Amino acid sequence: MVWFGEALDQRTLDAAISAAESADVCLVVGTSAVVQPAASLPLLTRQAGGLIVEVNPEPTPLSRAAHSSFRAPAAQVVPRLVDRAD
Repeated sequence: MVWFGEALDQRTLDAAISAAESADVCLVVGTSAVVQPAASLPLLTRQAGGLIVEVNPEPTPLSRAAHSSFRAPAAQVVPRLVDRAD
């Protein structure tokens, strides 16, 4: 987590980029998807051939890029997604 106005640690960002580029799926939960550079990480997963799954009550700028979008609160959707993954 990074607070507004706080600098992002470059090592942390590099690790996030690497993880996004190698992920099979990027689960995007409860975000406006407008704060950079975090908002771009799911797009790196997609560019590398992975899937984007979005969980948010409202559409976001990432909605068009998502392979699946669930329009509901995270508390309703995420537990069901986790159960399916088992």
